[in-house]
Amino acid sequence: MRIKFWGVRGSTPTPERRNSRYGGNTPCIEIRLANGTLIVLDCGTGLRSLGKGLMREFGERPVHGYIFLTHFHWDHIQGIPFFAPFYKAGNIFLFHSIRREGADLQAAIEDQMANPYFPVDMKAMASTRHFFNLDQHPINVGGAVISSVPLNHPQGCVAYRVDADGASFVLATDTEPGSPSYDRALRAFVRGADILVYDAQFTPEQLAQEKKGWGHSSWLEGTRIAREAGVRKLILFHHDPDSSDAYVDGLVEKANQEFSGTVGAAEGLEIFLPEGDLQQAHLSRASERRRHRRYPVELPVRLSWREDRDSRAGGEALSKDVSRSGIRMVSATPIPADRPLELELVLPDEITHRGEVALRFVAQPVRREQSNGDLDAPGFRMGLAARLYLPEEFPEAPAADQGLVKTKK
Repeated sequence: MRIKFWGVRGSTPTPERRNSRYGGNTPCIEIRLANGTLIVLDCGTGLRSLGKGLMREFGERPVHGYIFLTHFHWDHIQGIPFFAPFYKAGNIFLFHSIRREGADLQAAIEDQMANPYFPVDMKAMASTRHFFNLDQHPINVGGAVISSVPLNHPQGCVAYRVDADGASFVLATDTEPGSPSYDRALRAFVRGADILVYDAQFTPEQLAQEKKGWGHSSWLEGTRIAREAGVRKLILFHHDPDSSDAYVDGLVEKANQEFSGTVGAAEGLEIFLPEGDLQQAHLSRASERRRHRRYPVELPVRLSWREDRDSRAGGEALSKDVSRSGIRMVSATPIPADRPLELELVLPDEITHRGEVALRFVAQPVRREQSNGDLDAPGFRMGLAARLYLPEEFPEAPAADQGLVKTKK
């Protein structure tokens, strides 16, 4: 089972530079089973990029997908009019949602495209679409068992659990703690899950004051649930529109003090289960990475990163190619793909003839993958691509460590 995040922001899209690392699209998660079954959880603005990817992948072949909506708030359905596969004949999509009194699934989907809200209605969509109202019983979809549980959110919302390919994945977004019955039910629902994606839009302080009753949760409640329910990995989700990359980094750091291994959901983040390997691939950076010429350079690279508030870790790698904006390298050291790296590209004395010179950068990983033996040196097994940042682009990194050159005699 492969999980890929296409939209992770809550409430409203935020296409801003200050949050480009985590992304500004609203919720959309793709699940692809080992047998090829396509499952989509929520249809926020991230659905548009997913649609473009599916059109490239399938070409003229028909796309058959299962779509599950947690609820009908705008940020979870506003990508539907811009999903290209809906407009292609031969494609088939099955919409699912928990039945709610006074809220019809098909009407909720189609009404947002009705006059005067959109220039064309759903009759312009040539694909075949079916709509199913679910009850609380699990269903089997293409080899996956999908179950749900109600969440504490205005007008209602549900969490979904997907059990398939020997692994389990839970999405629990748009939920507010504080109701004993809801809190107990959610903990029982996520028990033993490999991955819990959890709403962390607000801070604990906000939930206790001005955001109480808004229907969202915090990083602290997420760590409590993950710990008490025996979850393997926690991913913070539904980032607030006002939360910059640096701010989300801070929330993730706090969460790791309570539940080690917590990461922040980012557009392009991929998870492979049951192995649980995480790969970061920031979609918004793809065209920029290709724009700059790459130069093949094999040089030693020293790496360091923050493990938590009080400790750092590091390792060594070997560069494969370098461009104006990025670097590709391989390493035997497990390098995290979810946090900034400080790296030194080392020019040996054999080149400089005046001692070792280290070029220092701050980089954000954008992709991690297995290296297929492209190095003769034994032990180098993991490939990592990272984007190099200028000081003004990455203000949360130590300014003194960026872009400096030092010589070691």
